[in-house]
Amino acid sequence: MGIVQRQTIRGTAWSYLGALLGFVNIILLSPRIFTTGEIGVVQLLLSFATMLAQFSSLGFTNVINRLFPYFRGTRGRHHGFLGLAVVITLAGFIIALIFLKFYAPHFERVNLERSPLISRYSIYLPALLLVTLLFNLLDNYNKVLYDAVLGTFLREFFFRVLNLGLIVLFWAEIIDFDGYVFWYVVSQGVLLIIIFISLLMRGEISLRLEPGFITPHLRREIILLSLFGILTGISTVTLTTLDKLFINTYLGEAEVGIYSIASYFAVMITLPGRSVSKISIPFLAESWKKNDLEKIDDMYVRSSVSQYAVGLLIFIGLLVNIDNIFRLLPDIYSKSAAVIVLISFGNLVSGSAGVNGVVLSTSPLYRYQTWLMFILIGLFVGTSLIFIPLFGITGAALASMISNIIYSMLGVLLTGTRFGLWPYSMVHGAAAWVPSFGTLHAGCAANAASAAALPLPLPRFGLIPIARSRLACASVCGWSALASCWSKVSASPARAGTAAISIVDAAMAMRFSVTDLITPWCLFITRQTASDS
Repeated sequence: MGIVQRQTIRGTAWSYLGALLGFVNIILLSPRIFTTGEIGVVQLLLSFATMLAQFSSLGFTNVINRLFPYFRGTRGRHHGFLGLAVVITLAGFIIALIFLKFYAPHFERVNLERSPLISRYSIYLPALLLVTLLFNLLDNYNKVLYDAVLGTFLREFFFRVLNLGLIVLFWAEIIDFDGYVFWYVVSQGVLLIIIFISLLMRGEISLRLEPGFITPHLRREIILLSLFGILTGISTVTLTTLDKLFINTYLGEAEVGIYSIASYFAVMITLPGRSVSKISIPFLAESWKKNDLEKIDDMYVRSSVSQYAVGLLIFIGLLVNIDNIFRLLPDIYSKSAAVIVLISFGNLVSGSAGVNGVVLSTSPLYRYQTWLMFILIGLFVGTSLIFIPLFGITGAALASMISNIIYSMLGVLLTGTRFGLWPYSMVHGAAAWVPSFGTLHAGCAANAASAAALPLPLPRFGLIPIARSRLACASVCGWSALASCWSKVSASPARAGTAAISIVDAAMAMRFSVTDLITPWCLFITRQTASDS
C-alpha cells in the first residue's frame, strides 16, 4: 500500500471520528446548551478569521504547493523556505491588523443592533487570525514533507475533543460564555504548539534565509504564484464562509446558527476528499515537475471514483434519514431540511471531480483556476443576493449548490480539453447503480409490508423515505450519465457504456420512486371504498 493510500485512509478515519465528535458537539449538545445567537457568533468568528487568513497569507500557500519541490533539500533547511514563508506570513498579518483597525468601528456599528454578540467578541479576532495563519502555514509545510495526517488529526479530531471539554464546562456552569470563547481561541493555539513541536523534533524547523538560492526566474514565479494565490485563496473559502456572512447580513446571527447546524451534515460528504487532496498535493507537484501525465491521470481518476462512491452512499443515507435527523434537534431547526439536501447534492457533484482543484493549482494552468474562482465569486454573490431575500437560509443553500456545481464542472472541462485528463469512467456508472439496485429491492419489501398493514394513517406508512431514496438514485444516476457523456463518450466505448447504464438506472429509480409515492394512496382508497360498500 502506497503512502497516498495509507495517509488517505488514516486521514479519512480521523476525519470521520472527528465528525462523530462534531455530531455530539454541534448536533446533540450545542443546540440544547447554547442559544442560536451564541452558536452563530462562534461560527462567524471562525468565518471572519478564515477569510482574513486568505488575504493575510499573501497567497504563499500556492507557492508552497507548487514550488516547494524546487526548494527541497537536506537536513531540514530546504534552502530557507520556511524562513521566507514566516516573513511573508507575518507581513500579511500586519497588513490585516491595519485593515482591522480602520474597519472594526464600522463593523461594530453595523452589527450592534442585529448581532450584538459578534460586536462584543470581535476583540478576539486578531488573536484567532494569527493562530489560524501560523497553523495553516505549518500544516501546509508539514503536508509537502509528506505528512498530511497530523494536521487532519489536530484540526478534525483533537480540537473537537478540546471543544467537547469546553462545552461540558459551560454546561456545568464552571465557565460562562465569555470564558468559553476565550478558551475556544486558546484551544486553537494548542494545535499550533503541537504541530510546531512535531516539526522541531523532526529537525524540520529552520528560519535561516538563503536569498542567494532564489534565482530571478524563481523570484518571478514566487511573485506570480503569490498574486494569483491571494485571489485563489479568497475564493477557496467563499462557499464555506460567505454564505454565513450573507445570512448574518440579511437574517441575523440566530439564522447563522441554524444554517451552520444543518450544513454540518452536508460536510460529511466532503471528508474523504479533504484527506485525498491534502496528501496528493506534493505528489502531483512532483509529477508536474517531471511532466508525468500518466501518474497524474491515475491519481485523478482514482480520487474521483473513491469520492463519488463514498459521497453517493452518504448522500442517499442523509436523504432517507432526514426525518430522523430532525428528531434529534429542537423544533426551531426543522425548517432547515432543504439546506441539508441542497448543499449535500452540490458537494456530491463537486466530489465526483476528485482532485481536480489540486491538479489545476499545481499545473502550469494555475492562473486559469484563479479566473474560475472569479466566476465562482460572481455566481455565489449574484445567486445569494437573489435567493436569500426570497427563501432565507434555503436560498443560501441553493446559491451554494449552484455555484459549487458550475465551478467544479468548469474545472473538469478545463483539465479535459487542455491535458486530456478526465476523471469519469465506467466505474462511476457502477457506483451509481449499486445503491439504486439496493433501494429497488428494499422498496419491494417495504411495499409488501405496508400493504399488509393497511388501512393505517398515511403518515405512518414509512414509504416517503423509500421514495426519497429512489429519487436520489435517479438524480445521481442521471448525473453520472451526463458526466460520462461530457467526458468524450464518442471517443470511449467505456464511457458510452457508463452513460447507457446510468440512463437506464435513472429511469428505473424514477419509475419506482413514483410507484412508491402513488401505491399507498391507491391501496388506501381501494380498501376504504371496499369497506364503505
